[in-house]
Parts: sequence; C-alpha cells; structure tokens
Amino acid sequence: MKKLIVALFAVILCSSAAMAAPIPGADADLPVDVTADNMEYRADNSTVVFRGKVEAVRGEFKMWSETLTLVLKGGKKDGEQADKKASQNGDLDRIIAEQNVRFQNGSQNGSAQKATFLAKQNILVLEGDPVLHDGDNSIRGNVIRYFINENRSVVEGSTKKRVHAVFSNENKGK
Repeated sequence: MKKLIVALFAVILCSSAAMAAPIPGADADLPVDVTADNMEYRADNSTVVFRGKVEAVRGEFKMWSETLTLVLKGGKKDGEQADKKASQNGDLDRIIAEQNVRFQNGSQNGSAQKATFLAKQNILVLEGDPVLHDGDNSIRGNVIRYFINENRSVVEGSTKKRVHAVFSNENKGK
C-alpha cells in the first residue's frame, strides 16, 4: 500500500511539472493543458510519457501528436543512474513530440514526424519532413531549427531533400 501511495504522489508531482513545462512560442505564465489517451511516469529515467491522440495547449499555441515525452533533468543517459533530486524538482530538460506532429500558433502552423524542444537552449528542432507555414509563406527542409530567443530559423537540406521556400506577395491585387 505504501508503494502505491508513493507512486501516486510521484505521478501527481510529475503531472504538475508537466503543466509547468514551457511550450515553444507560448506565454510562460500560462498553464499547459495536456490531453491524451494515457500517461506513464517513470522515476527510473525521469520521464512523463503521454500517448494516444495527444493535445497540448498553452494560450494560442496548440500541438498534436501521438506521443509526447517530457524528459526531466537528471534522467538516465547511457546506463547512468537517474539524479533523483533533479527529477523530484521537475526541472525540464526537453520535450519530444513524435508521430504526426502538428502545431499552430496564431497564423503560423507546421508539421513534422518529430519535434524536440530543448529547454536550456530554448530551441525547437523539427525532423521528418518538417514544414512551417506563415499565411501563404512556407519553408521545408531536412531539419528545421527554430531559435526561439533569437526569433531565427536555420533550415538544413540534404542531397535527397533540399531546402524549399515559397514567399507570397502579401500586397497582390492592391
């Protein structure tokens, strides 16, 4: 019974850490609302995993995916033990959204197969046929890195997938 109570307490702590996790492009003071078919907290590797029709909303920013993983600082890396103190604090290391990732923020939206938000660097990395749209403008590439603090993007191409951008004339017909 004691183990069950400890496990429930850990899930509640981790869920509150998940609610405080920053979502790129959103106001950091707003709460995060995550809806999914199920959630799993793993103390051994300091993760909270939401699975099944995941929707994360913070203000105007919305993201959908099949899986959303919150990795807390102190999580195991290559066989190391988890840093229990860091994972209990709920400090966020990164957020990984996978499978049919879509997001929307005002007039901007995009998609990819994988989106990784690196909390310390405040960078959003889009992989797996990433595309960003802003109105009629769009950009595609092999990997898109969005440096949130600097409001700049780096789009990488490859020999198989070159960068492709479309810029519309917003003043057409005027």
